[in-house]
Amino acid sequence: MAPDTVTIQFEGKALSCRAGTSIAVGLWERGIRVLSHSPKYGRPRGLHCARGQCTSCLMRVDGIPNVRTCQVTVGEGMTVERQDAGAFYGSALQKSLELSSGLLPVGFYYKWFTRPSFVSQLFLKNLRKLAGVGRLPAPEAVASFATATNAAAAPDSEASRPEPQRNPGNDLRHYDRVVVGAGLSGLQAATGRSGRVLVIDDHARPGGQRRLPLQTVAAEKSAHIERFPALVRAHRRLAQAVADFEQCGGIELRYGYRVMAGYAPDRLVIGDGNALQTLSCGHLTWAAGCLDTMGLFPGNDLPGLLGPRALYRLICRDGLEVSGRQALVVGGGFDFWLAATLLHARGARVSLLLTESGWQSEVAAAIDLSWQLNSGLELGSVRRNGRGGLTVACEVAQGKPAGLRSRIELGCDLVVVCRRGKPVYDIPYQLGADLQHYPEMGGYLPAGTQRGRFTGTTADGLTLELRGEAAGAAPTEVLAPQLEVENG
Repeated sequence: MAPDTVTIQFEGKALSCRAGTSIAVGLWERGIRVLSHSPKYGRPRGLHCARGQCTSCLMRVDGIPNVRTCQVTVGEGMTVERQDAGAFYGSALQKSLELSSGLLPVGFYYKWFTRPSFVSQLFLKNLRKLAGVGRLPAPEAVASFATATNAAAAPDSEASRPEPQRNPGNDLRHYDRVVVGAGLSGLQAATGRSGRVLVIDDHARPGGQRRLPLQTVAAEKSAHIERFPALVRAHRRLAQAVADFEQCGGIELRYGYRVMAGYAPDRLVIGDGNALQTLSCGHLTWAAGCLDTMGLFPGNDLPGLLGPRALYRLICRDGLEVSGRQALVVGGGFDFWLAATLLHARGARVSLLLTESGWQSEVAAAIDLSWQLNSGLELGSVRRNGRGGLTVACEVAQGKPAGLRSRIELGCDLVVVCRRGKPVYDIPYQLGADLQHYPEMGGYLPAGTQRGRFTGTTADGLTLELRGEAAGAAPTEVLAPQLEVENG
């Protein structure tokens, strides 16, 4: 066996996987895309967010259920298995449940079969299997798994800067300003600030989720980054922001950390996967960005569909092999072009379904690079095909009623859907922000948010500031604002 591979046991079969990657990516590269099934209808689920925020990649690892396999590195001798029965119960049993739903009131499993105790235990045991949440682990499995995976979350491929000495206690005390998110907006907010300042980000280095993709594209000559003005300007702008930030002194850093919860008036709980710590602050700058969204269309939950942010992690963090794969990039905007050039730089065969006007320089570059370019179409539906890939049905965007539009089908190995992201709002909400829905900016934001910026005070007196995509700005507005006007 090659030294750069490890052997795992997947449902009774030995599989060799590339060492250093996540379990989910290791299985993907061996052709195993279905990692779980949805509890209600048994629909297949696979890699989706690649950041531990969803449940699509939950599997049983070394006897432990509900492991987020996108966050745990493959290890020699690991035992990995799907923990639900969706492969065989989905179509028949779930159809029966759907037809009998009128007889099953909401929450019936909390109210029925509670007496006598042996009936309750039998019911709950089988309900757990039906829900696809896995069998409970043995105590010895919990101890061994915790030891093996404490430091096993897949790291960024780029070496991290040395982390400052941690406070030996769990309370990091009070900060004048806490900045969450070390992308461009967060770096600009932290640079030059006085007082006790803390920057938190779940990446290993400053620059956010687009730093490594931009560096990868810029380093690959065949990607011709100079042909894509938005990428060139973003690369330069981000590099300058990182340089300015790194010249600042007196800023405390927590890379590889996430904000887990917020408690009014000013308390945050942060964690790195090993332990939780608490802190308080007088000014919170929230620059945590956005989450990928797929949009509404049949098949939008199938394995093989990714958002651009998930793609960046899978390629730049986990080294997902896409060379020779047929990749379809759908949508428009900055991430559309960055995702396409990143796939091209890593050897994928790129097709585009462009749904935005403008971007003349980028369109010309795509044609010169022999990417298949489709425009005037919209995504209709996605289905799995018999070759382990996906078939995307597209319709003419305008001109005829929906039922009379002509359709074409595109086959591919993976689809990257680039739509406006959904701003991350959970922590501002927990701290007392008054949220309103702004569909033109992607989702829920504090009342009074202007595109890309919000500053206000919560009812408990915390100064709350939102910046960048977390405040509803589009990526181009943040990274290449001159081109936002040109491309509309």
